[in-house]
Amino acid sequence: MSNNKTVLVTGGSSGLGAQFCRTLAANGYTVVAAARRLEQLQALCAEIEEAGGKAYPLALDVTDLGSLASAIDKAEAAVGPITCLVNNAGSSVSKKAVDMTPEDFDFVVDLNLKAPYFLCTEFARRWIANGIQGRIVNVGSVSDRKAMPGHTVYGTTKAAIARLTQQFAREWINKGICVNALAPGYIRTELNAEYFDSPAGQAVAAFMPRRRVGKPSDLDKAILYLCEPDQEFLTGQVLALDDGQCL
Repeated sequence: MSNNKTVLVTGGSSGLGAQFCRTLAANGYTVVAAARRLEQLQALCAEIEEAGGKAYPLALDVTDLGSLASAIDKAEAAVGPITCLVNNAGSSVSKKAVDMTPEDFDFVVDLNLKAPYFLCTEFARRWIANGIQGRIVNVGSVSDRKAMPGHTVYGTTKAAIARLTQQFAREWINKGICVNALAPGYIRTELNAEYFDSPAGQAVAAFMPRRRVGKPSDLDKAILYLCEPDQEFLTGQVLALDDGQCL
């Protein structure tokens, strides 16, 4: 296995993506932080570099499928071959199922399912052609197994991500490519902090077995394990890291 540890993290400008970038950089990875918001990426990469890590900001809209290959080319020209992909970008539209419009549906599916599909296949083609043993981590959700009213399409895409992970893993199992998914439970980030600090959010946490939500650093060890180049025996699996919230 190559010692080259270069990872592209989508949705890297905030939330779990930013935490993944910091953690991987602190553990020897050259990180390509990809998202639409270039200024936030630049600030994150400057922070990582100040701490002694290596990071490169990449402006990327993962739903613009026609731009994926050229964006990866640009990143690899700057940092060398990318050997790991973390498909973290995702979003939801919080509406009852009967209120979702076709536009809402397409927005969630394009970002949460279609984009990861074509990013995975773009990297797989490159790795297979060049004999690179790659690693893919698709970021799923507790909603792949827990029904959440108001997030029907989101949960459906995350269940599809779990299955897609298995399909890719099987197809590429003898190509040196390991594909796994990380499915976190409720994690408090800057994007949802206001909700979890509200009475409604606190009520949700009160029904969990440990009466708490997670923090981004709770996923650090898992993302490192799933990205590890020398980890060659785990593929096609969904790691549900939810603090027992579904028990």
